[in-house]
Amino acid sequence: MSPARATTRLAAAARGAEEARSDLARRHGKPGERPALREDLVVRRVIQMGEPRWVVKCPQPLDYYSFEEAIWQLVALFDGTRTRSEIWADYNASHPGGTIEMKVVLEYEDELRQMHLLERSTAEKSLALFSLTREARQKAAQEKAEGFNPFFIMFPVFDPDRLLNRTAKYVRWLWTPAVVIASLFIFAWTVGVFVQHWGPIWTETIELYAFLRKPLVDVIQFFLILCIIGFIHEMSHAYATKFYGGEVHDIGIALLYFTPAFYCNTTDSLLFENKWHSLWVTTAGIYIEAWMCTLATFLWVVSYPDTLLNELAYKTMLFTGASTVFFNINPLIKIDGYYALTSLLEMSELREESFHYLGALLQRRILRLPVEIPEASARKKRIYWIYGVPALLWIGVIMSFIGGLFYNFYERYFPDAAPILLAATLAFIFKKRVKLVWNTAHLFYLDKKELLMSPKSRRPLLALAVALLAILVIPWGRRRISTEGLLRPVTVVRLEAPEEGVVEEVLRRESDAVEPGQPVFRISSPDRRASEARFVGERGRYERAASAARSESNSREVLEASINGAAASAGLASEQARAQRLTVSSPIRGRVLTPRIEDLQGSTVLAGTLLAEVGDSRMLVADLPITERLVGDISVGSSVRAFLPEEPMTVVAGRIVRISVATMDRPRTATFADPAAPPERPDRFAAVAEFDNSDGKLRPGALVRAKIYGERASYAGRAWRLLRRWLHRMVW
Repeated sequence: MSPARATTRLAAAARGAEEARSDLARRHGKPGERPALREDLVVRRVIQMGEPRWVVKCPQPLDYYSFEEAIWQLVALFDGTRTRSEIWADYNASHPGGTIEMKVVLEYEDELRQMHLLERSTAEKSLALFSLTREARQKAAQEKAEGFNPFFIMFPVFDPDRLLNRTAKYVRWLWTPAVVIASLFIFAWTVGVFVQHWGPIWTETIELYAFLRKPLVDVIQFFLILCIIGFIHEMSHAYATKFYGGEVHDIGIALLYFTPAFYCNTTDSLLFENKWHSLWVTTAGIYIEAWMCTLATFLWVVSYPDTLLNELAYKTMLFTGASTVFFNINPLIKIDGYYALTSLLEMSELREESFHYLGALLQRRILRLPVEIPEASARKKRIYWIYGVPALLWIGVIMSFIGGLFYNFYERYFPDAAPILLAATLAFIFKKRVKLVWNTAHLFYLDKKELLMSPKSRRPLLALAVALLAILVIPWGRRRISTEGLLRPVTVVRLEAPEEGVVEEVLRRESDAVEPGQPVFRISSPDRRASEARFVGERGRYERAASAARSESNSREVLEASINGAAASAGLASEQARAQRLTVSSPIRGRVLTPRIEDLQGSTVLAGTLLAEVGDSRMLVADLPITERLVGDISVGSSVRAFLPEEPMTVVAGRIVRISVATMDRPRTATFADPAAPPERPDRFAAVAEFDNSDGKLRPGALVRAKIYGERASYAGRAWRLLRRWLHRMVW
């Protein structure tokens, strides 16, 4: 549609609206001469940051407004007993030092009508319905043009007020002082369990959200547990609001950073005069979630492993434990932790005010744009800085995280088009923020256009162009490739049974350190014991025979008994050496790699049976898969930095020592129907990374997430290579 046609249609719609108003006014009369606030409004006086404010709840349409004390003194005069002139006169009479003009009264009346806070005549109510429909359309068009918030999308479900009225008495005891104090000690026990098992709990919490590696049943179970916990969490907010006199009429489902969650509208807590009541409403979800975590931890501790109860209790622990810290308690996200902070600081719009203040400061002080910096006290300015800067950085982290998720998805299924798809996705998701940056840049250009075109700006602009060119051309950073693999020792030896026998003793366990020559197994052989006993008996018999022959001076028998005795002694020595061979020892220094070797004790093994593997863990390697498209970006000697999921703060340095010449996966066999037999995913090569483990912190078999650093490359070079590679694959 052309702009002219759109303008014509809007003008026609405006004329239609004016005609409708005139017609309704002729039939029902003019608005009342004595404007009055609606009788169904709920008004509370609250103290925020030491200053009184008046909070007004409008039930239909449901909305909340906050007025300063000075403004409320004028609004309160709209009581239906005064005309507009009398309101103006009474206000000036009570404020001799700060009189106002009549137009101020009329402006406030118009604003109060737009807020739906004044009583309306029949004509005004009909006009309001007409106006609300038009405003809804305009709002929908504006949201469509600006984009929506992809991190928080709400879907209302039901009105819980009647349910709360019936059931509140059954859960009120959870908020009594005695129970709250006792819960602190119980929660401390739960924290102790988490600290004791922090390594596996942290690892499993990360794996909990790895949907691409989970079967469908686990994904369904994930969302089922999440929905149950989320519903109980939001109902606790609703109960706390009800306990302190508020109402809750909206509970629904939301997508929080693309994760399903519940939400509860507890805006009535703004009417609470006691800020601690508002704080209780905000923290009620965290409090009840801590109870759920404690109960789940108790069931996990007492239940038998490998049972459904144990599994569900453990997953509930993960949902309500570390996840609560990073999501619910985190004040940098607009959920429970944020609203608890705003209640304590008595700044309901902390996030918006902080961003507005810092943005205006940036435009005024850095970009030198003609914008006004909002007036604020010294305390508020400190709060804006302390909260606003980390919140902006956290937004960057979240944006990077979201971008990483999409990139990994596109890299796996559409590797050749991944960068283009990622750019299009991020541009769509962050449409509103991109538009804000563009508008700021456009405003900067319009404000500085004459300065930029002036002769005195040529040298600075030339220096800026040179700096930008240097940033693009100079190879500042290295190409980074993210991958993961399993650690294994460089040297691995097999401990095998030397002959058939029974494992009498297992002296080491999995992951135990062993030294060269240290026994690991003791094996007994019934045949060896019988042979040893036979040789012992023969040696004793021949020794007695030789002794008897000497006493008879029979030299021939002495010689014969001595020869036979020596043969028996040699056989006995052989059997004793055989017994030593049955003690299986490690030939190298390392660690036992085979799990559950203690189960071999008492079992019969054949000659050559593998008993265990021992690896020299002082130097570990990992086969890191690299796609064919990226294998040219690395070389032997490239540095590697890796970390263990259970110890995310520990970084291990290594290097690439070898790159496989063949792919890790065998190609699919060609058929007559599909002679080309293309791979279902890009071919992958193994880049063997070596890590020094002289301190013994790494364990063979552990998963490591690694980043391989290739040669240095400029941003322009990377972009050109990416474009050339894409054109070669997709176009050529």
